[in-house]
Amino acid sequence: MVRMGVSQDATPANPMMIEQQINRARAVADSDIVTQIAAAAERRTGRPRLIPLDAVIAGFVLHASGQPHTMTMAGLRRTLHQLTPAQLESLGFPIGVTPKYKRIRSSWRAVLRVVSSGTLIDHDHELQVGQNTGEVAPCPEDCPYLPLTLEEFLTQLVQTSLPPRYERGTAVAIDGTDVESHTRPHRKRVDSQGRAFWSADRDARWGHRTATDRRPTELFLGYEAHVATYVPGVGEAPLPQLAAGLALRPGVRDRTSAVLGIFDCLPDIREGLLDRGYTTAKGEKLAGPLRDRQVQITMDLHKTQRGQRLGPIPGTIWLDGHLYTASIPERLRELEPPTLQMTEAEKAHLRDVFDAREPYRFVVHDARDDKRGTQRFRGPAVDGHPFRLRCPNTPASMREPHTIPTTTCVTSQPCGCGKTVTVKDTEHERDRQPLPWQSTRWAKSYNRRSRIEGFFGAVRYQSLNLNRGFFRMNGLVATGLLMAITLIGHNLVSLHAWHTRRGLPEPWQVHLGEPVDDRPLEKATRTRGRRKRHTD
Repeated sequence: MVRMGVSQDATPANPMMIEQQINRARAVADSDIVTQIAAAAERRTGRPRLIPLDAVIAGFVLHASGQPHTMTMAGLRRTLHQLTPAQLESLGFPIGVTPKYKRIRSSWRAVLRVVSSGTLIDHDHELQVGQNTGEVAPCPEDCPYLPLTLEEFLTQLVQTSLPPRYERGTAVAIDGTDVESHTRPHRKRVDSQGRAFWSADRDARWGHRTATDRRPTELFLGYEAHVATYVPGVGEAPLPQLAAGLALRPGVRDRTSAVLGIFDCLPDIREGLLDRGYTTAKGEKLAGPLRDRQVQITMDLHKTQRGQRLGPIPGTIWLDGHLYTASIPERLRELEPPTLQMTEAEKAHLRDVFDAREPYRFVVHDARDDKRGTQRFRGPAVDGHPFRLRCPNTPASMREPHTIPTTTCVTSQPCGCGKTVTVKDTEHERDRQPLPWQSTRWAKSYNRRSRIEGFFGAVRYQSLNLNRGFFRMNGLVATGLLMAITLIGHNLVSLHAWHTRRGLPEPWQVHLGEPVDDRPLEKATRTRGRRKRHTD
């Protein structure tokens, strides 16, 4: 009898104890970004608040780490009322102060006011405006003014779920998922400022979502959350599924600005895995800005990005986003990508066919010229380099073994095999990427993008139910903050579970100096289904 094995990630992990959840929620509340938000939201006049703002944020994080059914104010209040006075004090609530709904809501509205203004630290001086031009005079050098965009707020909040010394990756996969508004849509209306809205949530917009096995293709009213998750390098050890950044947009719009905003908040990222929902944008909208940020991209190609185009010099062609010599055989030019119906053996064979293009491809010759905005590429039969192709117009290459492909070029007739080409950055910049499309190396790299799909599956249908009704506040800022706090709770739970299953030190446990959790793990077992008793 052969026993079915259980994967390590399927092994049940001991859930965090309430003390561990409180410690992590308090650590998030003590982070720099939350401390600055609380300081900016605290009014300088009037009665002081009975409940500190950081305690309310810590309460939200505690509620999120409990994997709630809804992320609402009422749910937070129920979570807080289950705590003992000592636990409330550890969370930051003053002794003897009851966390009433009205007090929590007042603190939350103060946080929304700061994030909505887009200013984390205000000016310490009066602004001077020119009477004729209307321009604001520059601030003094010692002015602490610090503006932040919404994605900067959200991404910095999400990053607080990771310990300061936690080793973050240098590659992320980014994708978008719909966040449907809980409000009921109505006919288009216009407010006093001429802005259209379709429900009580006036920031929500219509978007389009593709069909899944749970629902058909349809329109939705709400937002699109663009989430980045860390992915390991090709062949490297696996990583836990963690959210790295977040940007929220009304409906389905401004996708490229959302991606660029996330990369700006994660300056150490050097590689991005994106699908065609982003990469079909114009080159100056996405590919160019990512190149300026020194971020390499691995992407799938749309039908409009494939095919043959004339190269920069005679004897060269652009083929599926890469530069090739025109001597590449016809059988390797028009290739279709694998389909879902193919078997693994058929896909592997097709990858070998795409790999056969490699000897004819131009490769990067030296570093990119930033001033001129150009990149040099050398041909496969350039003299003085390891030859990848035998060409009659390059006699030295013909002395290579016959295991190297030989072109059909005619001697004394010009070809591009032995040329070095200078290509402008703007030439086919939307379609270019470091690895040849559909090659084996490209497939191993691009397949890592499935981690973001698995991440969305976890937060939408497995550990959480991030669908319509999960958030019940109106507005882009409120929905974005609740989404960020939800991802913080997911990260805290995932970090603990992933390391516990593998018997590794949990990062927050090490950072906070907690005692080792020596509880025995629950056993993963398989049970046979009970037979139903049939009655006549």
